[in-house]
Amino acid sequence: MPFIRNAWYVAAWADELGDQPLARTILGAPVVFFRRADRTPVALEDRCCHRALPLSLGRIEGDRLRCGYHGLLFDAAGACVEVPGQTQVPPGSRVRSYPTVETLGAVWIWPGDPKRADRALVPDAYWLDDPGWTTASSYLRVGADYRLLVDNLLDLTHVSYLHRSTLAGDDVEAVTPVETRREEKRIVVGRWMRNVSAPPLYTAASGIGGTVDRWQWITWNPPGNVFFDIGCAKAGTGAPEGDRSQGISMWSTHLITPETETSSHYFFSFVRNYRLGEPPVTEILRDGARHAFLEDLGVLEAQQKALLARPDAPTVDINIDKAPLQSRRILDGLIRAEAHGESASRA
Repeated sequence: MPFIRNAWYVAAWADELGDQPLARTILGAPVVFFRRADRTPVALEDRCCHRALPLSLGRIEGDRLRCGYHGLLFDAAGACVEVPGQTQVPPGSRVRSYPTVETLGAVWIWPGDPKRADRALVPDAYWLDDPGWTTASSYLRVGADYRLLVDNLLDLTHVSYLHRSTLAGDDVEAVTPVETRREEKRIVVGRWMRNVSAPPLYTAASGIGGTVDRWQWITWNPPGNVFFDIGCAKAGTGAPEGDRSQGISMWSTHLITPETETSSHYFFSFVRNYRLGEPPVTEILRDGARHAFLEDLGVLEAQQKALLARPDAPTVDINIDKAPLQSRRILDGLIRAEAHGESASRA
C-alpha cells in the first residue's frame, strides 16, 4: 500500500524526546530522533552505514549521534564526520536525514522530498499550544492500517455501542442524523444533539450534568489528522445558535502516523478551555480518553486481523460510511497525484 510521503506527520510528542535517542518506524522506514545541544530535533535513518546497527542503540554527543557498535559519529545532516581509529572518513559514509519541525507540542517529520517540506503545511491545530487551552495528551501504538483509524473517527454512530462508559450519552446518539460535507481535500462531519444526557467523561471532568445540548463537529485533513470540536451546554441556553457560555468546549485531537501498512502511531489529546491548570481534570480526561481509545484499539486490531485473513471477502457499505468512503477516495487521489509528481496544496 503506498503512502502520501510529501506531508507532515507527527513522530513524537515533544516531551518524548529527551537525553536518549528515540526509535520509531515511520511509513515503513526506521528513523531515529534526538535533540541537538540547542534542543532542536533531528531525524536520521536508523541504520548505520557501516554494519547496519540501529543508531538508536548509540548515544547523543552534543549535536551528533555516535553508533554504539564501532563508534562512527554522524552529524544532524546525516554525514559521518568521524571514524575512530582512522583519519579518513570513507566516501559516501552517510545516512538519510529528514526535515523536522517542532510545533504544537509535537515533533513532525516530512518523509518525502525535502525540497517540498514547507512548514506552513503543518495542520492548523492552534489549541495545542494556546495558553487559553489545557492539553491532556497520550500515545498508543495500534496494530491496524491508519485508514481504519480514520474510518473509525469519522463514524459517530459506533460511540453508542462501543463507548457506553465514557463518551456515549443517550441511545439517541445512534439515530441522530449526521451532516457530511466535502470541502476540497477535507471532510467535515457533525451533528447537534438537543436535550440529551451528558456523557460520563464530560460530567467527570467538568461537573456538568443533567440534560444538555451537545455538539460533535469533526474535520479530517489528510493524511491522518482528525480534529473534533466537541462539548455540551445546559439544554436550551443557546449553544446551537452560537452561545456556548453555559457549557464546556474541547478539541479532541487525533494525529495518526502510519508505522507500516498494518500498524500506526496514534497521538491524541483532549484539549479544554475550562478549569485550566487543574491537574486532576487533566488526568481525568487523559485517562478517560485513553480508556475509550483502548476500546477502539481492540476493535481495530481485530478488524485488521480479519481483513488480513480474508482480504477478498465481500463487504457492504451502509449510510454511516459516507464520510469514510469519501476520505478513502481523497487519499487515493492524493497518492496517485504524488506518484505522477504533482505537488500537494494545503487541504
